[in-house]
Amino acid sequence: MSSSEAAAPADALPRVVGILGAGRAGTALARAIARIPRLSPGTAAPRVMVAGTRRPAAVQRHLTIYAPEAVAVSAEDLAAEAELVVVAVPREALDDVDPLALAGPATRAVVDLTNTWRGEPVPAWLDDDGAPGTTRIAERWAAAGLRVPVVRAFSEISHHDLEDAGRATAPRRALAVGTEPADAAADPAAVAAARDTVVALVTAMGFDAVPYTGLDRAGALEPGAAGFGTAHDAGRLAVLLADASTG
Repeated sequence: MSSSEAAAPADALPRVVGILGAGRAGTALARAIARIPRLSPGTAAPRVMVAGTRRPAAVQRHLTIYAPEAVAVSAEDLAAEAELVVVAVPREALDDVDPLALAGPATRAVVDLTNTWRGEPVPAWLDDDGAPGTTRIAERWAAAGLRVPVVRAFSEISHHDLEDAGRATAPRRALAVGTEPADAAADPAAVAAARDTVVALVTAMGFDAVPYTGLDRAGALEPGAAGFGTAHDAGRLAVLLADASTG
């Protein structure tokens, strides 16, 4: 997990980011993306589309207050246009998410931003064996027919810090970017493109990206673990992920 692993091709930054969920995490992510040109003059911010449970007109009124540079769309339009789709809904609502409606022809990756909070009711399939939730989410979505790689990102940082902690120069906070290993069932080029897309976005937002392989390592990033809610530099975060259990 050297620093060179965090490099992404110059054209990897997505032009359109879709966020499913208009709550605190989703709107904080939208605001953080809108800051990119101020952190990196000359770099255009991706266009941000947000879909919620309400009609787009109602969501747009909400965004006018909490993420004014984002545009509200239907879930169908979000998937059709987004190159990166971020799922930012409560885990208790995951049964309402149709995996086949998450990705369209331009989508390179679907990002799981969700967390399980103490006392939160979650679907039974997500609360069965103690494995990190992202592992089970990715497996369930793949079994339902999702053919786009699932990436774990943005889940270990609070929505306040996500918006405010990005920096143009060092020292910068590190954020993890997790993917499953490429194998016969996962096209290596697609997995690499998914990782590079998220790494490019994390970097443009003013953080150091730390890629890791194996979503079962994401337990180190979940509530109560050493990687959650604490500002780590890239070296320390890489050590936490390397030491994390892989089942």
